[in-house]
Amino acid sequence: MLFESQTINKQTSSLSLYIHFPFCIKKCRYCDFYSVPYDSSLVDDFIKAVYREWERIRQKYALDDTVIKTIFYGGGTPSILSSQQWQVFHSQIISTMNIAADVEWTIECNPESFTEEKAEAWLTSGVNRLTVGVQSLNNRELGCMGRAHDADRALGVLGNQVLKKFKSVGVDIMYGVPGQSLASLEQTLELVLSFDGINHISAYELTIAEYTPFGRHKNILPLPSEDLVFEMTGSILRHARKLGFEQYEVSNYAKPGFECRHNKAYWSHLPYIGIGPSAHSYIHPQRFSNIKDIDGYINSLSQGNLPVEFTEIIDTQKIEHEMIFLRLRTREGLDENRFYELTGTTFNNPKRVKILAEMIDSKHLEYTAPWWKLTDKGMLFADGIAAKLY
Repeated sequence: MLFESQTINKQTSSLSLYIHFPFCIKKCRYCDFYSVPYDSSLVDDFIKAVYREWERIRQKYALDDTVIKTIFYGGGTPSILSSQQWQVFHSQIISTMNIAADVEWTIECNPESFTEEKAEAWLTSGVNRLTVGVQSLNNRELGCMGRAHDADRALGVLGNQVLKKFKSVGVDIMYGVPGQSLASLEQTLELVLSFDGINHISAYELTIAEYTPFGRHKNILPLPSEDLVFEMTGSILRHARKLGFEQYEVSNYAKPGFECRHNKAYWSHLPYIGIGPSAHSYIHPQRFSNIKDIDGYINSLSQGNLPVEFTEIIDTQKIEHEMIFLRLRTREGLDENRFYELTGTTFNNPKRVKILAEMIDSKHLEYTAPWWKLTDKGMLFADGIAAKLY
């Protein structure tokens, strides 16, 4: 159970907000995020439940004066809601929030559910950052992944003039998928990067989750070799840099000034509230998450209860591990002063000093006080390096 009452301290005078929209046309074969098939009446009930959850959280944590610095609508497929449902959602919920004047406000959009009318509705409500789930521009790869759109549909969305009204437009792509070649990945990259308005790319290596169709059939999937995936990783960086993008995190590339502030808040252990089924929240030292069930979520809130399923207190060791894992994945690196502030321990301590020296000698790591940063070479092995430093 959460604490019965808690007020916001100086650390949480501002926060980030995530809202999980758990609706999809169909489930992709690799996806292990919580989602359910779209149903209009269920969406209406979900909107009412989100309003109730926000009201409970706002009162419980005294958020009236807390400034919301970033908002992120994820899923699922947030763009699947109708324009009318968006108008109801924003008139009921967003009007109660204290939103920063320079808020970064993102919506995830899948090509099959995009329309100009919806885009205008998002813009009117305050959304200023759009990220399009392209994944691939190869139809065979899209079909294998179980995506609901084809390459022509994705290209049509990326070329739509309404995208120029957003402050930032990003594209998600995936690599290491079954049957993918270096040539097909590079063709996707080149097509995506040919659009002038794109200023952010998230390039995710396929991770196969156990309880997914890909997980159940892993042994027969024609997955690229480790060497080929390694080559793909380097190719993405080269293509991105050639057009002015910088890798600011292992899987994320942006033109200067267009990094995702919301994700950077996660990586920096800044406070955030998650709303919706399966959403996570973090107010140091507590992390908690909602139930992964839309009916249970709605029913819990209709009875006046917060739908929290899991709560944990983040101890010093967990903070150490998380900071090492998350910060070394970023181009900015790990700030040893911030590390000491959150953990009470020194990063370059006796148990790590030898490994850190070896990493510097091998050109995987560099140090300029107070920052420890992975090099391009080191970024290719970020998770493995982090594991050695735990």
